[in-house]
Amino acid sequence: MHCNSGTSVCQGVPTEIGNSKVLLIDTPGFDDSQRSDTEILTAIAKMLAAQYKLGVSLKGVIYLHRITDNRYQGSSVKTLNIFKEICGESSLKNVILASTRWDKVTESEGASRENRLREHFWSYMISHGSTMTRYYGDRDSAVGMVSQLLGSGNIVLDLQRQLVDEGRTLEQTSAGAVINGDLAESIASSKAEIESLKRQLHQSNAAMMERVEDDRRQQEVALYQAESDQVRLQADIAAEVRDEINVEMARAKKKSSKLGLILPLLPTALSILGMFVGISPSMTSFFGSWIVGSDSQGPLSEIFANF
Repeated sequence: MHCNSGTSVCQGVPTEIGNSKVLLIDTPGFDDSQRSDTEILTAIAKMLAAQYKLGVSLKGVIYLHRITDNRYQGSSVKTLNIFKEICGESSLKNVILASTRWDKVTESEGASRENRLREHFWSYMISHGSTMTRYYGDRDSAVGMVSQLLGSGNIVLDLQRQLVDEGRTLEQTSAGAVINGDLAESIASSKAEIESLKRQLHQSNAAMMERVEDDRRQQEVALYQAESDQVRLQADIAAEVRDEINVEMARAKKKSSKLGLILPLLPTALSILGMFVGISPSMTSFFGSWIVGSDSQGPLSEIFANF
């Protein structure tokens, strides 16, 4: 989960590390100015549910944090809380906490902030097996992190288990509950503010009425957005993903039968997973070579989620 990431959708980048085929997935960060937390969680949930239902293994997660951010509060704390609920305690051993932008701070400044992260904000995750490291923006740093996770066992995140195995709606998941709690507070606050502004309208002079009315409209927009997001959280993500997968599976079987082919499991699973993650145009041909060259009798390729 990129803190303050510019990624707007789940973006997949297929690559190879040694003999391993790896799909790196970059997910959008929360507190995006263009998309609500509910929309972002929905996109991440669909991708993770699809990966789990298709049987593609998940090796781990990297959480990126800019070392240039000298405060860790407010939205950053909320993002971290959602992240922890997505992963669940049992998966934290496959989490790498990576600090970035080390070229923008002095060594002493960075080390001091790194120590605060270790002793305070990330202490819970580190105590449950998460690894803390520095990412310098080069290939060696990236390969080192990915290689570390490839040597770990497969994991199932709490969000995946709750959605797919337990059949919960997004609202009923631990991660969804964090966002729903914020929405409830936002709704209550907007309603109270709207009522206050309505009273002010009756007491305002002509010069003030337009500004008060503008404030009221803004609060109504915020209220509508929050209430709409609460409705979105009631979605049965696992059912939606299952239906999409079934449609694509049926389409692939129909196509293969017409060609007189046996449907290979791995290429089909990877192809369908590609529906839930954007593949960079420059990497489409590389991803296609995976599908064509994959051994349908072998294990499914690892997937590496980069939040």
